[in-house]
Amino acid sequence: MANDVTSNPWILDTAGATPITTDLIRVKGIRWVGATTAAHAAILKDQNGKVKWRSVASGANYVESDNLFTRPPINWDGLVLDTLQSGVIFVELI
Repeated sequence: MANDVTSNPWILDTAGATPITTDLIRVKGIRWVGATTAAHAAILKDQNGKVKWRSVASGANYVESDNLFTRPPINWDGLVLDTLQSGVIFVELI
């Protein structure tokens, strides 16, 4: 599979240095599912290299969900899936 940004939420499964988007985006929530091994990492950055979200799995079948909408809307200057050692990340946009 490849990153799918054709609908909301975006479904990301392929990490790389190339930005998924360089647009200003408003992130409502992030969900990481399917991590397979303890210590696997997931890192999202903006296009300027600033870490916007990161997590480390505590074990197999790890799931994490963060609702960022409880704070003022978070604007990100682009999006890069810098690291994804296993699983899939869902990025929900406002």
